[in-house]
Amino acid sequence: MGLTLRILLTAMPAYSHLVPLMLPVGRQLRDAGHEVVVATSEAMAGTIESAGLTPLPLPDLLSMHDLAADPDRYGATGFTPENAAKRGVETIGVTPDVFGRNFVNLLGTRFGERLLESADRPDLVIREATEFGGYFAAEKWGVPSAVLDIGPMAPYGEILDEVNAGRERFGLAPIEDPWQPMHTFRAGVIPDVYYPQGARLDSARHYRVPSGDEQQLDPEIADLPDRPLVLASLGSNAPAMLGERPALLETIIEVLGKLPVTGVVALGAHRDPRDWSGVRAENVHLTSFVQQQTLLPACDAFISHCGFNSTRESLYAGVPLVGLPMFAEQPDNAARVVELGAGLALNIEDATVPALHEAVSKVLEEPSFRSAARGVQRRTLALPPLSKIVEDLEQLV
Repeated sequence: MGLTLRILLTAMPAYSHLVPLMLPVGRQLRDAGHEVVVATSEAMAGTIESAGLTPLPLPDLLSMHDLAADPDRYGATGFTPENAAKRGVETIGVTPDVFGRNFVNLLGTRFGERLLESADRPDLVIREATEFGGYFAAEKWGVPSAVLDIGPMAPYGEILDEVNAGRERFGLAPIEDPWQPMHTFRAGVIPDVYYPQGARLDSARHYRVPSGDEQQLDPEIADLPDRPLVLASLGSNAPAMLGERPALLETIIEVLGKLPVTGVVALGAHRDPRDWSGVRAENVHLTSFVQQQTLLPACDAFISHCGFNSTRESLYAGVPLVGLPMFAEQPDNAARVVELGAGLALNIEDATVPALHEAVSKVLEEPSFRSAARGVQRRTLALPPLSKIVEDLEQLV
């Protein structure tokens, strides 16, 4: 547009909240000639710098890990001893009360206060959807704010009281529409069909995210036998969630071992498969890490925790899922996949060997699951590339 804008990006201090979407958008805005600063915790500064962007480290930010470690100190909700005992054993979803209290009232207000203390007034604030400090600061500054939607299934429409409590803390008038924080501009990275009807907004734009840097597939995986290929990965938090001898991974390996498939199971970045003392199967390749986006297009099914990034990547590739959600919004993502007909899901407490065997077999054998996943894939291919977002964001100022 010819005018250099001062753009402030805000993200919770977590890899999945910052790296897959926020940093690519930041780089595109920088390449268009704008001044881009990314605000989050000091711990993420190196990651931001390695992407060629300028970090704004905010002091004393809280994260969900902080709240979980000492919920009484911060007044966090949802981190009960009962829930702690269920971690990695039962599926634990997020309620509107827990989401609003923790993400808006505790994390968001502190983020907003630190932002107002540390940042100069920008022309535009762009926040990831679960980070509310950027919203409060933008409202206080009187500048437009845009949302990059990294979590479409979070209960944004049910947290009005917490949003208004935060607004009062910043001296802002209350609002009546719970979707007001997203009304200026919401950028989705999955087709509109993925969103429940009540979460579809007139302000929404949808884009196709590029696969990122081309990763070369591990030659050992490339040379595996030519049978239906099933990938299993439970996300970067799986080692912490599942402990030293995770029964869920053992169940997955045992099930794949009983099926006429080639299985690839990612144990987690800090688990060496050579040290794995659990179940093994001749037709199942164990690895610490898998090049997920590279491998998914070659897969026939994906066993996943249904974090949004993994769910999106699978549907982008037209691959049906078997969801094993563990916590947060994962159960809602898994339920949405089932509603779309693009897979099946089990709560982890129900993921016995017979139940998981039946689910994986059905997804492999019944063509309707792949057809539904490919339907989302086709709609994805019709979306404009993420690079188009620069022009759309410029028009907000």
